[in-house]
Amino acid sequence: MQDFFLDVLVFGSFVYDESAQAFRFKLSDRYGSHVDLLTTEDGRLYQLEGGEFPTSCTLLTADSSVTVPTRDWLADGAECVGEAPILDRPQDWWKTPSGEGANWFWYNTNNRLPFRSMYYAEAAPSNPVPVYEHFTFNYFPEFEEVESTNLAEILESCATSTTARDSMLALKLKDATTLFGSGGYPEPDPERIAQVQEWIPGLTECSSIDSLPPPWPTQVQATAFMTAVSFPPNPFPTRIYYDWTLPAQNTTLYYNPPTATDYAQVALLTGDTGYIRIEDAQGHVSMCQQALPGPQVPDWQAVDNCECRAQIAPETVLNPSQVPTKILWCPTDLSARQVFWTWYSDLGTPVVFMQSNSSPTAGTGLNLADYTQWQPGSVAPEGTFDLPAACEGEPKVDVPQACHNCHLPTN
Repeated sequence: MQDFFLDVLVFGSFVYDESAQAFRFKLSDRYGSHVDLLTTEDGRLYQLEGGEFPTSCTLLTADSSVTVPTRDWLADGAECVGEAPILDRPQDWWKTPSGEGANWFWYNTNNRLPFRSMYYAEAAPSNPVPVYEHFTFNYFPEFEEVESTNLAEILESCATSTTARDSMLALKLKDATTLFGSGGYPEPDPERIAQVQEWIPGLTECSSIDSLPPPWPTQVQATAFMTAVSFPPNPFPTRIYYDWTLPAQNTTLYYNPPTATDYAQVALLTGDTGYIRIEDAQGHVSMCQQALPGPQVPDWQAVDNCECRAQIAPETVLNPSQVPTKILWCPTDLSARQVFWTWYSDLGTPVVFMQSNSSPTAGTGLNLADYTQWQPGSVAPEGTFDLPAACEGEPKVDVPQACHNCHLPTN
């Protein structure tokens, strides 16, 4: 689970039992932070200690805001927008309305169980997913039905527990991430490392926080699905051309489904500035604004002070490739609570890119790119970076200064 803003990865193990009306969740990081909690539908929240069948049970509060999930995570009005693979696994892509935007859920096509979820920062936490929605991006490498649990037995043993004198832990759980606040990183805790690796096989430490993948190639072509936190648009099939010799970048997002007037949205970044334009199916430009920065620099991860927070071994559920994948946290604009979470292979191939604090009411609200192809050395077709006549003379629109942490002209 990746935090909205903090440089924190949290790992969890969860047990849900409808018949017991209870939900147990263990949360750990790699540095010693750990909680083991059990919540019930009537609002009781217990702290457990002592292992799988705990030897200690303490009632933290009888009126907890941390609720038991329902079996159906999708809100009224949810829509399945199609099927496409994530990490080589076929997924059904669901968007569900939340406030002014959308939260996203990816379900394994074969068994209809969750594989990934994404929440936007402005969404108010609500039932039915009370723990996961405190984090912006969650993967479930294992999600399976079991014949039985021991939650009813644990609850019976908790019936005689005493109430904790200090209920601060229960209060903190209104924002679960406060349990794992960033304050400098100690040495990894061997016990927690072993626990996390049991939950998520293949997860290891980075050699250092400065261990970054190589820069972008001088020329590259890529494809991706771009997903927004605003509800109306479906994911955009996207084609990207990048050429640092110019320097220029063309990112073309295709509407899904297209309309007579809205066929593609083109972000053309060239030199120290960039344009966004709308095209119809014949390539006619209906709107163009000089509202973007220039292309990103090849070593943007180093320029933006990205840090390696974990590494995933090859040929595992979260990394089906043949080389390790790094999980990077990039502090793009902490004053605006804006960070990037991005996964890259050790060869420099992007896997996923996420902007944690996109607004569902600003533009298309794009905040997620799932890469599907990456072709270093691919030269863009002639005319790819030409500026249409409709864009010439457009006045420059200021972009957030944080954009220039990665894009020309760099800060």
